[in-house]
Amino acid sequence: MVEIRIRQKYTARRVINIPLENYERSASGARNAMLTEIQQNKWRPIYAPRRTLVSGGFKRVSKKRPCRICGKPTYCGFSTDEGTSICMRISAGARGPSRNGGNIHVHTEIPIFTFPPTITIPDRESIPVAPLEIRDAVFQELIRITPASNYREELVTGPGGLLSRGLLEEQATRYGALPPTKRERSSLARILSNYVRNHFPHYAKLYSGAGVIGIPGFWQDYSTVVHIWKPRNYLMPILVIPYKDRKGLIQACQIRLHARDISVGGKKYRWLASPLERRGTSSGTPIHFTFAPETLRAGETVVITEGALKAEILISFRPKARVIATAGVSCSHDQIIEAARPYNLLIAFDADHRTNSAVCRQLARLIVQRDKDSKERRLSTATKIIVWNGPKGIDDAVRANIGLSALTVSEWYANLENEALEEVKKFWKEMNFKP
Repeated sequence: MVEIRIRQKYTARRVINIPLENYERSASGARNAMLTEIQQNKWRPIYAPRRTLVSGGFKRVSKKRPCRICGKPTYCGFSTDEGTSICMRISAGARGPSRNGGNIHVHTEIPIFTFPPTITIPDRESIPVAPLEIRDAVFQELIRITPASNYREELVTGPGGLLSRGLLEEQATRYGALPPTKRERSSLARILSNYVRNHFPHYAKLYSGAGVIGIPGFWQDYSTVVHIWKPRNYLMPILVIPYKDRKGLIQACQIRLHARDISVGGKKYRWLASPLERRGTSSGTPIHFTFAPETLRAGETVVITEGALKAEILISFRPKARVIATAGVSCSHDQIIEAARPYNLLIAFDADHRTNSAVCRQLARLIVQRDKDSKERRLSTATKIIVWNGPKGIDDAVRANIGLSALTVSEWYANLENEALEEVKKFWKEMNFKP
């Protein structure tokens, strides 16, 4: 729905909601339908100048609201006023590149109205994230009292469980679990809130004893009851995956939903975060370290891959590897570049980085940023891309003992084809980059 604020002749401002699909018939048809409705009701819209290149607030696309440019439910984004799309796949017709490497498309076919500003009262209190020491302690305690082994068949030994992914029994103890029901999760949140009151009383006093406020994933309802994760029930328990910083402290967690709780086209992995809940907090998108950088000399080699769980599985098969994980190909590039700056870099994103044009564009963006950073600092470190045949992820490849090859950037570029090649070529031309 599109919200239109209008003024009637003798009455106060009024808000009407008009289905977005009414706009998508044609530019002229949309305007005519809108003007007819306004004239019939004697409304006086306040017209705005042409929309700016990029709008204010943005959201991610989903199955229910796919990208209006490519029609896909992943990677892309759109402005909250529906006037701008950030498409990660199609560059034809775009106004220019976005900061995350996407393509900015402005929808001039949608009628534009602007209105005097209104005063709104925020529904949610802005809660700063808790200090790292407290986050680490709470997440460590969560894993201790509700380990994945509490749901052995569902999360450890069953199909898709930790052991089937290649981890050993003792390694499975490093992961936690959330109960499937809202009531059980609320009980867990209460226990952890008491833990903070006992161990960090000064922090708990900031929120009247609700010690978990400020911990990503936790929130408090209007009756002062604390909760963790969403206010709904699931069919199966939820796996908790810690993301550790360079000192080994847990800064945030991801969760993995069970296959029975994932809708068609839904995401398996989510951040354990609660920014949309009352007194909740965002997790951000931190990167995960499997090693302590201060123990690794400059000039050594590190591997970048997608997901902390995948990184841990990789080092269980290749113990000498030094791996850093990001939540996805488009996430945390600045953090990756800073963390890998003194080292030679092997990029081991999923195998579709050779065929998926959106993934290729993000990899191309990371390569450009890394190259620029190295030149500015006069570093001679190398960047290569790991490829293999068969499984999508490098964790499955090493578990199946499939050979890995490291390509230079030029070799990787030479192996691209069709849309993937055209997307990388266009992006690098915009960035004035040559491999």
